[in-house]
Amino acid sequence: MSRNGKELLLLSLAFLFVNMGWGMAWPQLPTYMKVLGGGVLMVASLSILFNVFSTLGQYFWGRKSDQVQRRKPFVIFGVATGGFFFFIMAFATSATVLLTMRSLQGFFMSAQTPAVSALISELSENVGRSFGIFNSLSNAGFMLGNFVGGFIIGAYPKNYTLLYSLSSLPFIAAISLLIFLREPNRTPMDFRMMFRIDRPGRMVVKWQNAREFVKRNRNITMMTISVLFMMVASGMVYSFLSILLQERFGDAWVGWYFGIDSGISIIFVYLLGYLADRIGSKLVAIMGILGYMATFYLYYSAISIPLIILAAAVSGFKWAAYFNSINTYIAKMSSRNERATALGIMNSAMALGWVFGPLISAYLIPLLSLPLTVLFAIIPAGISLLIVLPVENDINYMDGLPIKNKKYAKN
Repeated sequence: MSRNGKELLLLSLAFLFVNMGWGMAWPQLPTYMKVLGGGVLMVASLSILFNVFSTLGQYFWGRKSDQVQRRKPFVIFGVATGGFFFFIMAFATSATVLLTMRSLQGFFMSAQTPAVSALISELSENVGRSFGIFNSLSNAGFMLGNFVGGFIIGAYPKNYTLLYSLSSLPFIAAISLLIFLREPNRTPMDFRMMFRIDRPGRMVVKWQNAREFVKRNRNITMMTISVLFMMVASGMVYSFLSILLQERFGDAWVGWYFGIDSGISIIFVYLLGYLADRIGSKLVAIMGILGYMATFYLYYSAISIPLIILAAAVSGFKWAAYFNSINTYIAKMSSRNERATALGIMNSAMALGWVFGPLISAYLIPLLSLPLTVLFAIIPAGISLLIVLPVENDINYMDGLPIKNKKYAKN
């Protein structure tokens, strides 16, 4: 293994621990907010304010990282502050305090997001493959964290002080690995992709360039609008799913469910990536959207353990199908010199969807109930499907241009 390959593996292992900490803490946030007396709007604000402050933070920290041409200090700072805020959340005395800590966490820990994405590209000869390694280990950590969190909260019900105190330990382990990371001395490729399950990553976009890009790229624009509606649906459901799971199956199943979901997604990531290469990313994205719609129906109807396990299986499949394929589609349908802009516009749409989605659910839940609101999320998912249907498939495209040799296009 080359030196850069070893550094990439070290970074990926560090983020296995980072996402283990996230897996322990993140799924329990809505139920923790409820225990502290927060209502539906406060639960929704956990997602809304985190996304808003994270977006602002990525612009600030990304510029700082580019100015000093260093990545490692910003990665370590983001990881350290993410773990620190989870630790102090353990001692939150009110819903307002928890929401404040979550918002500040979004701003400060966002220092890691542009820095780690740039660092992966700097360490990589094959960027897509490197992100695959990073994503696989990150999701494995998230899966382990969910199971550990579910076990802790099951053994010590409602003891969020213990859970959130322990969730900071994997972050410490990650920092102990990152200290030994050596940065390469070369100009980074700006090729930033999201890597956490059902929580979009953001990216800074020059909006004048974005407007010009949209005019020239109908297929990417339509796919991005479709992604916006899909993330509205996702935000409607996943901002409140923990509460639905806790009410139906108990505290422990909040973590266990997401652990099963993440584990199944790891199984399908490579297989569906291979399928996208064979039949085109658009068709796999459609499979992902249909998987979302089926998952939402299963959430609504699942009142037994076998049904919620089936929902986790379908959910893991749809995540692997959807997020792999949309990133692949944008990468193939955009030219090399505009790829960062294309991915940035798409990721901005994802973040916007996760602002609107929780707000819609906060309005609907008091009117319809939580299960019916989850079922209602099928509507924006259906709109997403209708928008993506006329989009051209990418099977015969590379770097935004059609490939006449079909055999080469599939390789």
